Amino acid sequence: MSVDFSQLSPEELEGIARASFGIDIGLKLGPLLLGGIFDVMLLGVLIQQFQSWWAYCKPSDRKPIAFLTTYVMICSIGWTGMVIGYVMHNFVYNFGIFSVFLEMPYFTAFPIVGMGMSTVIQGFYIERSWRLNNRNPFLLVFLCICVLGEWVAVLILVIKVTSIASLLQATEGVPHTRAWQCMTLATDVMITGSIGWGLWSAKTGWSHTDALVKKLLLVTLETQLGPTLLMAAFVIELSIQPDSTLGVFFDILIPKSYAVGYLAILNTRVHLKRKDHTTGGSRENPQTKSNTYHLGSGRLQQATVHVETDTYIESYQVKDPAPGLNRINEHSYEESIENLDYSSNLSKQNLNKPNQGF
Repeated sequence: MSVDFSQLSPEELEGIARASFGIDIGLKLGPLLLGGIFDVMLLGVLIQQFQSWWAYCKPSDRKPIAFLTTYVMICSIGWTGMVIGYVMHNFVYNFGIFSVFLEMPYFTAFPIVGMGMSTVIQGFYIERSWRLNNRNPFLLVFLCICVLGEWVAVLILVIKVTSIASLLQATEGVPHTRAWQCMTLATDVMITGSIGWGLWSAKTGWSHTDALVKKLLLVTLETQLGPTLLMAAFVIELSIQPDSTLGVFFDILIPKSYAVGYLAILNTRVHLKRKDHTTGGSRENPQTKSNTYHLGSGRLQQATVHVETDTYIESYQVKDPAPGLNRINEHSYEESIENLDYSSNLSKQNLNKPNQGF
């Protein structure tokens, strides 16, 4: 027999809530408080990322990317404000009252606001996947249908839980919640897989380009890993224990994980460009020394030129030069001095006789 919680008095509802949350209070209420704490920490990371993007990437980014990044930042601040309001409402303004944890307004708003932020980021990834896969129209339509399916599941969930008076009746919306979770998880996996396939297909056989492709693959997996793992944990938790508050912890962190991963991808471009400018033209870079593909692969090959240098040394002995006219030996020089005839030289005798010299 189901209980109509809307007909219960506040005292009766408080007794039921105390009985539900009072047992193992750390496990019941801890995730609600920790979700707000971790969300504020991620906001600090996001602010630092946004500052780096504003300083290094914004001048060169297209206007749609700049608008999208600003929108994500504003939504993230608004999301954190809503989470802080939720924590303050439960643990400060209504401290000691357990019935506030059964209220539904915040649980109704969380999916809508979170989807408003995560959908635009998924759209960014879908556009990149479409470009990397040679502008495949079928892939674009398929991924857009997946995102549309997420919105349909969320709207049905919100409509369903709006008529619920208490969180104790939330089990009625578990199938709709699971549908939304599975659609979001499947969409993230397919987006990540399509981007990875597009990057892998972009390999050209040039070792430097292929090394860059591997780095981009790792960056894509790292940035998409956060929201994907959180959503997978959310699905597992809801399947094992639907009435646990641990799902609220995952629900609070998922939108901010999308934002952190998105800005991480934008800022990674700066680091890759700096590293490429530093090591791109250097012979000491081990990734550009040799080609990793065989010549028969049918792809463009990196030509390796080996230059061999031989050094020849020619040596010969130079003979002593013959003495010149002004370079006589000492013996002939002394003889020439002795044979000088000063008697016939009248230069000194006629110095005092100017009339006889001419």
